[in-house]
Amino acid sequence: MGYNFVIQPFHDYRKWEKEGYRTRDAHFFQQLEKRKDVDNIIIVNRPLSLAERIIKGDSLKNIGFFVFNDENFSIRKISEKTYVFDFYTSDFIKVIIENRKWWDTIFRSKKITNKIKLGLKFLEISDYILLIQNPMAIGLAESLNYNLFVFDVIDNWLEHPQMRSIVSTIKSNYKEAEGKADLIISVSENNKEIFSSDCNKFVEITNGVDFDKFSVLDSINFNPEYPIIGYIGKIQERFDLELLVKLANINTNYRLMIYGPLLALKKEAKEIEKKYSNIQFLGEVPYEKLPTIVNTFDIGIIPHKVTRFTKSMNPLKLYEYLSCGTPVVTSKVNGVDGISKFVSVCISDKEFLTELSNLVEELHHITRTEVRNSLDDSFSWENKTQQLIKEIDRYV
Repeated sequence: MGYNFVIQPFHDYRKWEKEGYRTRDAHFFQQLEKRKDVDNIIIVNRPLSLAERIIKGDSLKNIGFFVFNDENFSIRKISEKTYVFDFYTSDFIKVIIENRKWWDTIFRSKKITNKIKLGLKFLEISDYILLIQNPMAIGLAESLNYNLFVFDVIDNWLEHPQMRSIVSTIKSNYKEAEGKADLIISVSENNKEIFSSDCNKFVEITNGVDFDKFSVLDSINFNPEYPIIGYIGKIQERFDLELLVKLANINTNYRLMIYGPLLALKKEAKEIEKKYSNIQFLGEVPYEKLPTIVNTFDIGIIPHKVTRFTKSMNPLKLYEYLSCGTPVVTSKVNGVDGISKFVSVCISDKEFLTELSNLVEELHHITRTEVRNSLDDSFSWENKTQQLIKEIDRYV
């Protein structure tokens, strides 16, 4: 008999289907699904409120087939061992008033936890590991009868610029997670500071990469004359636009190609794009196309501001750049030191500009295979998931 997992992910199944399996929670799910020592996986989707359905609609694709339907609750079987639980609520005014705090409210609701219990009973699953990756879903741990509770701290939401209005709730939930969880994992050792100094449940499991997906070898040669300097990721407060402008100014032959949704800084980004012909903001791209896009980069960059928030993170893009054979220049954010000799870590804008210029000159002497091979196999998502299972084995 293997493990059963009930997972409330940082995102949810809808987002994975819409945007691709590009995030930490999605990669863990995919790897768990492949394992012979995992029998069943239940994905608990975020409940859809009436307000959200009116404003955004329900983007869920017709994947799998329904095996259970109850009032505002359904179960779909999407693979031999995976089921998705979906919930619909009539909440409208409450969602508008509470905004982000509503997620904490709804996950503490008996109508949700009772539906989960009903679904697990229908599937005849009584022994399971509860894996929560969303700090606003800690309320699920109050009522569910799990064997083991694992909490995954993906980022420190106490430092998240967009979560300032609910900091007190997040702080309370982190404290509750420390009390209830049997195991706390995180992308960054720095996130241990969220919890009490004597917390002995904390284990760092950094992000990884799907080597098979990003192994696009030598299909495009480096171009030192007109190098493509590329970035993939969300454009928000952590992205240093001033540094990007400095990069554009040091050499007009550099083509700065920025891929990702403009979640913040929209006005500033558009103004910069008008002013600088060698900067392009190209928007979000499907995850399936990322390996091909990264393979067009001569150099991958991570021009992030170093803050308490970025110190709580671990950039997935670093591993994806390297796996594609693309050397990297990065700010000194968390998790970039000691990964590869083809990662230039910079403590200032001046050093960033210098390292980028030096790397452009060295492109003649670098092969993509060489860069790829510099990233150790231990950074595969398969190995990261194995690390998680080893930690779980210690507690079971």
